[in-house]
Amino acid sequence: MNNSRMKIIDSDVHPWVNGDIEGLKPYMSKSWQMRFEGKRAILPDHPLRPPLAGATSIRRDTTPPSGGAGGSDPYFMREDHLDPHGIEYAILSSIQAGKLVSLPNTGEAITLARAFNDYFRDKWLDVDSRYRLAMCVAVHDPVEAAKEIRRIGGEQSIVAVYMPLINVLMGNRHYYPIYEAAEELGLPILIHPTGTEGAFQTSVAFAGGVPSSYIERHSCFPQIAMGNIASLLFEGVFVRFPKLKFLAAEFGFSWVPHMLWRVDQNWRQFRREVPWLEQEPSRYVLDHVRFTSQPLEEPEKDEYLIQILEMVHAERTILFSTDYPHWDTDYPETTFQRLPQAMKQRIFYDNAAELFGLNAAV
Repeated sequence: MNNSRMKIIDSDVHPWVNGDIEGLKPYMSKSWQMRFEGKRAILPDHPLRPPLAGATSIRRDTTPPSGGAGGSDPYFMREDHLDPHGIEYAILSSIQAGKLVSLPNTGEAITLARAFNDYFRDKWLDVDSRYRLAMCVAVHDPVEAAKEIRRIGGEQSIVAVYMPLINVLMGNRHYYPIYEAAEELGLPILIHPTGTEGAFQTSVAFAGGVPSSYIERHSCFPQIAMGNIASLLFEGVFVRFPKLKFLAAEFGFSWVPHMLWRVDQNWRQFRREVPWLEQEPSRYVLDHVRFTSQPLEEPEKDEYLIQILEMVHAERTILFSTDYPHWDTDYPETTFQRLPQAMKQRIFYDNAAELFGLNAAV
């Protein structure tokens, strides 16, 4: 059996709103529409962009016939991406929405998160039942974010909470209202690079300083996931919210074995500092955290990749993703070609179906 005949869930697909904030105005009150007039009509972006992908990271060949940016037309995405690759479900997370973390104004961030959610519910989810949404929240105000989760999180087409990160580690009790609401509704928390890291005061910072090029910045993304997972672990979030799951999308996974070994070793030496962790830390991570396959790291030898997948227990933790329509899309036909069939089935479908609660919907 080859990948094209397997059931496939793409766990990281990025839709786009043409016009940026201007395209969201029908989903705002008149007063907020006025607030975003003029210079506020565009979400801030990082100055370091992919050098071969034009002004954005979106591939030019994904531009729909109707015009606009790649990823902006749900009908064309169905024809260009879902149908040719036999994708049964596409998990939509708007990195465009994630840029709201660059805004210091809490009211603006809350308004934009709600507008993005209502836009995709209106324009995308009724087009094809294969589209499922990771709804966005503004973590600036976790109480309001929890209200937004409870407003729409019970809908069948909402399968995750996309939590763009400010520069506060995820174990901080600041986020507890969000975790409570997500756990209550059985929704995993999704984190993903937003394109604002290291460029704005409110956005996540890189360790050691500010990268000076796109290649440096892109190479350092795993720092963000590593720091936040360690925070979730040692602050006891996995113990406080035992049913809550997390997905670290587009941060890679080859660094995970090193992290698991390191936290276990430190726990054996310093476990008095975290008495709430009654098991080895690696067990909590393997139980609660998942990772997407894209961007797939390609070691010198194929067997090294298989060894890494075994080390991270990929049959439980890795979810296939393409990152469509971005410049570094990984397609199912060319991803994990030499894996054992049982592991491929878990990665390409089963792990995501379990995380997003899609088995019952099949």
